[in-house]
Amino acid sequence: MMILLPPSETKVSGGDEGSHLDLGSLSFLVQTPLRQKLADELVALAGNPAASLRALKLGPKGLSELQRNRGLWEAPVMRALSRYTGVLYDAFGFGTLDGASRERALSSIAIFSALFGLIRASDRIPAYRLSFDSALPGGKPGRMWGPGASELWASVDEFVLDLRSEGYRSLSPLPEGRGVFVSLVKEGSVGSRVAIGHHNKAVKGRLVRDLVTSGVVISSVGELCQWGSAHGHNFDEASAHSGSIELVVAV
Repeated sequence: MMILLPPSETKVSGGDEGSHLDLGSLSFLVQTPLRQKLADELVALAGNPAASLRALKLGPKGLSELQRNRGLWEAPVMRALSRYTGVLYDAFGFGTLDGASRERALSSIAIFSALFGLIRASDRIPAYRLSFDSALPGGKPGRMWGPGASELWASVDEFVLDLRSEGYRSLSPLPEGRGVFVSLVKEGSVGSRVAIGHHNKAVKGRLVRDLVTSGVVISSVGELCQWGSAHGHNFDEASAHSGSIELVVAV
């Protein structure tokens, strides 16, 4: 089972002493040429602060992010699951897990970012700033990641539980039959359902924590729904179609 998460805009600084980014050490090496291209463009763009702020959709307070991008190749690295922070990752609470659960998290969680594409939670990366809707000189990340999607997902042999946001999902959609995309909804008026909005990230974080601590290995939508029923997560199996399923949340 692969639990697929979006990255976070907020990231912890620092890293392992004496370390630096090594693209050859990252998982799913089919992405290496594009990772190299994106990283080189990001570093070069950081040399032009005004253009970089526009491309990354940042205000003047974003200059510190440009410093991170400028030093991308020399900056220390740490595990991706420790690098990313924010609501989802805080709700998951990797640092508070017991040893066995931490190992399961590192082996089962993956992250799809605009810069590195699909990586494992244990892959070591530096702090950086690049979002799915950023505009690099070579184009937006979605235009670059899309063409290689079929080859990438063909290299993944686990059932993928896709918990990405719509923006990051659009970079490289999961082909039907490779797993399931989870849409978080709540009951609306007259039997309708609507997106849960503000609570989305926290709910996902708690869901991932429950998955990891339970030790479950899911290989089908049916198994996901069965596990959810036993652990307080209401996956609506009747809503499953075209590679997606609704998780109905009471908020």
